This record gives sequence, C-alpha cells and structure tokens, in this order.
Amino acid sequence: MQLLCGEKGKGREIKGIRIIEVEDMDRFLSGGEILITNLHVYSKCTDSQFENYLKALIFKKEISGFIIKKKQDLNKDHFEILRSYCEKYGLPLIEMPVDMYYWGVIRDVMERIYDKETARLKYFKITHDNFNSLVLDDHTIDSKSKGIIDFLETMIENPIAIYHGNGNPYISTKLDKSKLILMDDLEEYKPNIITKFKYMRQRIQDIYQYIIKVNILKEIDSYIVITEENRLLSELDYMAIENAIITLQYSFITKFAQNEVRKKYKRDVVHNIIHGLLNYEETIEAARVLGLGEKDQYRVVDFHTIPKNKEGKYTKEQLREVEMIEGELITLLPEEHIYRNMNQIVMIQKVDSRQKDLDYDAQMTEIQQVVQKNIMERKKNIDFQIGIGSIVTGCHNLKTSYEQAKKAVACTEVVRWISRDETVSVVRYSKMGFFQLFLENDNMNTLLQYVPETLKKLKAYEDKHHGDLLLTLAIYLENNMNRKKTAEDLNIHYRSVSYRIDKIKEITGINFDNGVEMLAIRNGLLIYQLNQKLK
Repeated sequence: MQLLCGEKGKGREIKGIRIIEVEDMDRFLSGGEILITNLHVYSKCTDSQFENYLKALIFKKEISGFIIKKKQDLNKDHFEILRSYCEKYGLPLIEMPVDMYYWGVIRDVMERIYDKETARLKYFKITHDNFNSLVLDDHTIDSKSKGIIDFLETMIENPIAIYHGNGNPYISTKLDKSKLILMDDLEEYKPNIITKFKYMRQRIQDIYQYIIKVNILKEIDSYIVITEENRLLSELDYMAIENAIITLQYSFITKFAQNEVRKKYKRDVVHNIIHGLLNYEETIEAARVLGLGEKDQYRVVDFHTIPKNKEGKYTKEQLREVEMIEGELITLLPEEHIYRNMNQIVMIQKVDSRQKDLDYDAQMTEIQQVVQKNIMERKKNIDFQIGIGSIVTGCHNLKTSYEQAKKAVACTEVVRWISRDETVSVVRYSKMGFFQLFLENDNMNTLLQYVPETLKKLKAYEDKHHGDLLLTLAIYLENNMNRKKTAEDLNIHYRSVSYRIDKIKEITGINFDNGVEMLAIRNGLLIYQLNQKLK
C-alpha cells in the first residue's frame, strides 16, 4: 500500500469502509467512510459528471479518504481529477497493489475501527449485498454458482469446491476433479459465530479442510468444502461463508426446480419410446427431443439397483440410494441419455463403431465395479447389476433392445450359476447365444414341459423331502461326473456323494452313460434354475 497524496489528512477519523459500486455512491453512505475504487464504475461519465459525483462524496458525506487500484483500463483523466481534489482538501489517496483483493483491506479496517460485534454485523451486511448482486445477474445457474465461489475465494483467500452428495466434484475454484473423501478424523466444528449450518473439519496433510453439508428442499445433498491452504479463516470470513452458502442455496433451488421439470419431461419421453407407446411420427418427434438419429445405432442398458421390500414398496432411503447411483452413472457416462424412474435406471447409449467389443465389455465392467465400490463404502447392501440389450438402428427398435436388457439383468443369477462365477454382474443379451431361446419364451410353463420325466420325478421327491439331490446332480454333471471333485465343491464326504448319486439313480432311473439323456437332463436343470431366478 502506498500513500500517493493527502498526507495532511492522515489523522482523519475513519467511520467505515465501502466499495464504490454505483456512480451516485453518496446516497448509500452514512458519512466519514474511506472508499475503495478502481474508478471503473465511472467509465461512462464525462469529466464534469465525475467531478460532480466526487464533490458529493467529499462535501456532503465528508469521506475520510480513497483507496485506489490502478488497473490498466484506469481512466487517467478521472484519476488526475481525483488526485487534485485529494491534494486540495487533504484527503489521503492510497494506492493498493493490483493483485491485492479489496476484502483483505475491508476486513482489516473493520476490525480496527469497530468492536467485534459491530464488525461482524457490518461485514455481514456488505458481503450479503455483494452476493445478492450475483444472484440477480443473467448468467446460467452453473456459471452463477461458479461466480459465487470465485467471489468467496477473493474474500477468504482460500480454495473452495462444491461436491455432489455422492462425493463427485461439481465446481471448484481450482482445477481439481478429485472426489471428496471424508476421512476417519472428520469432526464437528463450531465457528465462533451464530451459524445456520453444520460445519465439519478434517485434516489433510496438516491443512484443515472445512466441510459444510447443504440440503436443498430435503431432496439433494451437496458439500461445500473450504481448504485452509493460504491463511487461517477469521470470524469475518465465516460471515462471508454464511452469506455465500445462503446465496448458493437460492441458486441450487432454482437449478433443482429447472432440472426436475426437464428430467420429468425427458423421463416421460424415454419411457414412451422404450415401451413402444408412440406411433411412428410421435417416435420421430420424441427422438428429436432426445437428440437421437434415425440412422444411428443404439443399445439400451438396464441398471438393476434395489428390489422392492416385503410390502412391495420402496423406502425413502432406498430411493435416495438409487438417486446417488444415478448421479454416479451420469458422472461416469456424461454423454449418454441416463434416466431414473423409481428404482429403475435406464440408459439409451449411442454405439461407438470404433470401439471393439472387448473394450466395451471392459468399460462396462469397470463402471459396475466403481459403482459397486461406492455402494459398499456407503454400507448399502445392494447387488448392482447391468443388463445390456442388442444393438439396434434408429429409435423405432429401442423397445426390442430394452426388453432384452431387462431379460439380461433378470438372468444375471442364472449366468452366475452356469459359469460358477459369483462376480459376474454385467450380462450382454447378444452374447447369451443358445440361452436366448429360454429368455424369449415368456411362459415358463411351456418351458417346463421340456424337462425330462426322470428329472421331474427327482424334483417331486426333492419338494417332499427337502434334500439336496438336485444340487448334487447339477454339481456332479458340471464336474463331468467326477465324484471326488463334486465332494470337494459340496464340502461333503466322497461316500456321501456316492450315496446321493445312487439315490438319484434309484428315484429316476437316469442312465448316466446315455449322452442324449445327459444333455436333456442338463437343459432340464437349466430350466428349473431359470424358473427359480425369473419368478
């Protein structure tokens, strides 16, 4: 800071500090303030107009001095007029560095001239007014939110980031795309002010990170994170933070309302397309709304999240978890059409012809693993599964792909059973080959007719005696009728396996040496498994 002129006025009493925000600033002053400006607000004024505004400040409000930031676009004529008045009337004119923010100066002056409570109230009022002006501009909600945290950063001189409720980044004052991690040492923190929000604090490499959880309309959670990287936060900083959060809440509510209307409309459009509820022309119009092309190739992906509870309903907590999963999928697949309806999440995905099948499978498996890992970290008992329909051309065949995706998800347990791999969670309908015949038959009673009579006898015996003969038979055939390996898999004695196989022969009369009969038995076991899993 450098005193340019007006040394005679160094003893003037400073009764307040304000930024010159409008030309006729005298209307908003009590008198005796020191004013901060870069003269930009007077850029459209003539010299005579500027001089008149200056006189009103000096003679009507008896201001105590000026602090000026001399930017490159500074009007030199206006500056010389200001300088001459300061010299003539003994008003200190202080130059502040271009890279210094106003708010550090404002805080310092307020803490010197006011008692603690008055300084808080004055600082709250001035930051409140400045944040309100950001709300009223014409920017989009996202750019407005970015503007709010950028402005807050200039006040508290520390980086700020906003995260979605699932920890994924939303916006930040730094180029940081990392996910929010809540550490084990996270603790409640109470700043020395009256606050409307709950603060938490954690230490990241000897630096405190302050986390404020903000809820919007009891529907959406967000985290505002401030890292005490450059300097320690003061009580006045917390006053600014409070105002910033209130302003952000208003922006979030506006965005939430807009998004809900947009999402509901698009959700209805997707529902109608994938269920085939539209005629040809209506489908074309609906596809246009979603930006789908008639000649492009697509697939529908069905994400299985939660089953209904015993009453056939979903709890609020379950639906909140589905919303979290939807947010994670949108973050992982930002270019795709992803929509949620109750517990169901569906994606209409444009096919990248350059992507190899193996690479696509690896991509979807990785997505499933990331989401499942996040679910486990939230301590939720959800088996996240992905069913992928076949590729179709244009929007008119999306219903087919959707039906296939649903069947693929429903068949996940069967695939796990057949493959003896409980980790399988991504199933592509187009790769199920022969098993598609079973999936395409909607009437399980028809399929059950193809179960051999010998196997039906065993099933009837099993239902009556509640034994493990069907399971033993299935494992025995999977192990190519190796009794030792079957005993190991079932964790029973070798003689127990022999006894069970002999019992199966006695009940059914199965000829294990007949290859055709063995094929029929294997298919019959598969039909029973499908019947059980698809109920």
